[in-house]
Amino acid sequence: MADSLKVLKAGTMTTANATLYTVTASGTLLLSFASIANKATADATCFLTIGTINIIPGKTIESKDAIFPPVKGAIISAGNTISGYANTASAIDYYICGDEFV
Repeated sequence: MADSLKVLKAGTMTTANATLYTVTASGTLLLSFASIANKATADATCFLTIGTINIIPGKTIESKDAIFPPVKGAIISAGNTISGYANTASAIDYYICGDEFV
């Protein structure tokens, strides 16, 4: 079966740090794209971590705006996670695309 680019996970961040995606135990992830959007009517702050590395260490995103962290080409090894949270419940949506090779 051929590997293909796909949406790995999409959803809304909570105020508690949570795992957004976990690379399978036998896989390697090639990350292609991430979008972090504030859908709320007030500014909100978000945090995004890959493994133990802070990709977004507390970035305030203005109301109705989005950021696109420079993650294209990041290689994430087996068992590592992408995690994140926001300071405001239900404000920040995330969308993560990539290709996991097993």
